[in-house]
Amino acid sequence: MSTETNVNDDRYLIYRIGDETYGTPLLDVREVVEYQKPKFMPNMESYFSGVINIRGSIVGVVDMRLRFGQTSAVAKMPALLICESDRGSIAAVVDQVEAVVSIPDTEIEKKPPVVAKVEQEYLLGVAKIQGRLITLIDLKSSLTEMKVIQKAA
Repeated sequence: MSTETNVNDDRYLIYRIGDETYGTPLLDVREVVEYQKPKFMPNMESYFSGVINIRGSIVGVVDMRLRFGQTSAVAKMPALLICESDRGSIAAVVDQVEAVVSIPDTEIEKKPPVVAKVEQEYLLGVAKIQGRLITLIDLKSSLTEMKVIQKAA
């Protein structure tokens, strides 16, 4: 049984946001669903797109382009990565899902010397896969720990 856990622990969902490639631990993503336009909600952070209905549940949607300081644009193949939190489900809009890959720990630079728009506590490292560098992030924590409701002054 511990072998199965180890196999799952090194699997990452690889996806694109803008021109960049990111990876997130596979076990942190509940499901990947087809993009649907969120319903706008007033007084939200600029990166919070609104809410959607997935099988009867209301899910908050975060535009990862805006969250990472890029301009929002409609991608050709957008997808929603659904993560669970103690406040419920939340979705991340990404431009394209590429693959699920196994990345051994030996291929991950855990503390890369970078200054990034991704908060350092959510940066898991940078992986070297087939000549590509992939930024590994803790997507679930970055979505569930951020402020999504603007508080009144």
